[in-house]
Amino acid sequence: MYRKALDVGLKKIDPEAKGVLAKRIEKLAADGKLTADIQEWSGHIRVLGNEAAHDEEPPTREELKDLRSFTEMVMRYLFTLPAMVSARKPPLPGS
Repeated sequence: MYRKALDVGLKKIDPEAKGVLAKRIEKLAADGKLTADIQEWSGHIRVLGNEAAHDEEPPTREELKDLRSFTEMVMRYLFTLPAMVSARKPPLPGS
């Protein structure tokens, strides 16, 4: 589900981006919408999500904690922080 959350979140950031999740992550990073660190974390979420869906062994508790933490940070970067900045931005003169 963390991989799915990342997938949906990235679609909200760039609805025009097409293709598999890995390509969309690369495009968003190239467009400056993800930092290099966020790109790396997103790739980690994607890979572990794929492994969880296709491997016989379930992810470990530690992997799940990492996935949750990474996903929360990515969502905070993409949605929460921009909304907080926007809410605190003073109005432009003459607005």
